[in-house]
Formats: sequence, structure tokens, C-alpha cells
Amino acid sequence: MALDAETQAFLDLAEAEIAPWTTARAAERGLSLPTEALPAVIDNIALLQSQTRLFVAALGEAAGAAPEPFQP
Repeated sequence: MALDAETQAFLDLAEAEIAPWTTARAAERGLSLPTEALPAVIDNIALLQSQTRLFVAALGEAAGAAPEPFQP
């Protein structure tokens, strides 16, 4: 499975690392997350990580490969 380093690092985050990663990532991009919204944002990032893991597992060896164009 050939994923880019950034995606692999995201998938390798432990549950306890998601909250600090989310706030650091937002800060790197100049985003200010409202305190009252932060728990929901972290929950969404955790869900995104879970979905990404599922999709990568479903793709198997094709994960990270360039998609083939649709040929009708």
C-alpha cells in the first residue's frame, strides 16, 4: 500500500493524539477554532480518520495509486 507520508501519519495517530494534532493543524493553517466547537471538530476528525482507514483497507494494494479514468 503506497500512501503519501501525510496520509500515513494521519492514519497512525492514536486516539489520544487526535485532539492536539487537530489544534496544531488548524494553527499551522492560521485557523482559529472556537472553544465551544472544538470537541465537535475533534470528533469529526476522529470519524474522518476511521473512514479513511476503512477506505484504505477496502482498496488494499490499490490505495495511493492514481485512479483510472472512467471508460464508458
